[in-house]
Amino acid sequence: MAYLITSPGSCGEFIQGYAKGSSFMVTCPINRYSYALSGFDGPGDTLPPKAQKAVRLTLNYLHHESDEIAIKLKSYIPRGKGMASSTADISAVCQAAAMSVGKRLSNQEIAEIALSIEPSDATFFDGIIEFDYREGKIIREIGKSPDMQILIYDCGGEIDTMIFNSRNDLIKLQKSNEADIVKAMDLFRKGIKTNSLDLIGEATTISAFANQKILYKNQLNDFYEKGMLLGGKGVICAHSGTVLGLILPMEISAEKVRDALYDFHLNITYLDTVRAVDEGMRITECSDNEFNRK
Repeated sequence: MAYLITSPGSCGEFIQGYAKGSSFMVTCPINRYSYALSGFDGPGDTLPPKAQKAVRLTLNYLHHESDEIAIKLKSYIPRGKGMASSTADISAVCQAAAMSVGKRLSNQEIAEIALSIEPSDATFFDGIIEFDYREGKIIREIGKSPDMQILIYDCGGEIDTMIFNSRNDLIKLQKSNEADIVKAMDLFRKGIKTNSLDLIGEATTISAFANQKILYKNQLNDFYEKGMLLGGKGVICAHSGTVLGLILPMEISAEKVRDALYDFHLNITYLDTVRAVDEGMRITECSDNEFNRK
């Protein structure tokens, strides 16, 4: 029997920083996915290096006699932008490898395998979580995201997550932002509790601007000002990547906002319009032909 594993990417992080002794992120899962298929007849794909390593580590963890198994993988998440493309790939192939040998991994087990490869996002968990990405542990489950659209833009270039997180000054800089991050977290939790995009947007904007001393984005200030004029509720950033997101209520036309932002000539590239999601990783039965149509 063939199994399809669907794992979401992200628009950066709602919040990321340091507070109460931990470096953490607040996940921002979106409806763009990596798909992994296992349990089919025939050869699999040549996987990217991190995904290959994830399969090998999973099979070793499960004490399987072989460290290779046929898996197909496809993704619609841009690489090197801070959109959790590696996390989506790694989490999907980990579960696909486990399912192919009759096992099913918990999200925590997947997080530990992913962390052994690189500092990891946690978009494959259900809902929005506060996640210690250095220790691979959930700090708390925050709740479900209210409906929102996110316009995603790219500031240019690529960021290597492993190189970024190995910076000698990173923890010191994060600690210097702690007061802002604590304030952002308080606003964010209230926003989730009350379904308030205004509070959520205020929180994510604080985090995005605080991150300027860590990874500066020239376009952030203009993007924020123009986006808010057009009905946005706040900005999201990839704290270790190149993308920015504008939070929009569902009732606003994302297409009209996108066209208006284009007219401002912000030196930023439109990537996608997405929605925040809460379902985490999904496992379904799937034929090879159905996978090929994804």
